[in-house]
Amino acid sequence: MKLYANPTSPFVRIVRMALIEKGLNETVDTTFVDAWADDPAFLDANPAGRVPTLVTDDGARLTEALLILAHLDAVGTTPAVLAGGPAALSAAGVAIGVFDAAVAVIIGRKSAPDFDTGLVGQKRFRTMQEGLRRLDAAFPESGGSFGLPAIAAITALDYLVFRFPDRDWRGLCPTVAAFRDAQADRPSVRDTVPRG
Repeated sequence: MKLYANPTSPFVRIVRMALIEKGLNETVDTTFVDAWADDPAFLDANPAGRVPTLVTDDGARLTEALLILAHLDAVGTTPAVLAGGPAALSAAGVAIGVFDAAVAVIIGRKSAPDFDTGLVGQKRFRTMQEGLRRLDAAFPESGGSFGLPAIAAITALDYLVFRFPDRDWRGLCPTVAAFRDAQADRPSVRDTVPRG
């Protein structure tokens, strides 16, 4: 399999963390790309030019993180990333909403320097703040199994701290922050921290 990735994308990170957790990381050739550079091989794999994109061994092109995770659960070993039922998927959805809002701000800034103070930017920051609060309220102190809720929560917190270091994101979600700190040496967490 071949994974087109970016070292800062939170959508890529949840896939990379799942690959490590499922013991599939060594079976994937990860190629880091600049999603804005329009590399021909990358665009052949995904004409939308978005990461992550996974090309399977039989040539299928999977272009959305959650679809890639579903595929990994189907072909990989346990643990299942998408397990846990509606409550787990709901918590994961809140975390994904947090980092989706953050990515929207980063992209919005590319076309509008005052994006943060506009209507859409303000809504995205509100989504991040309220999302972390709700995630923290729903997050078990033990973190439960290390499936998508844990992966997405760690990814959301780390991405906000990385992209917006002037704000106290950890203070909005102390339970998630403590869980993240307890997992700091876990290979899937340690080896995928966003770097830019």
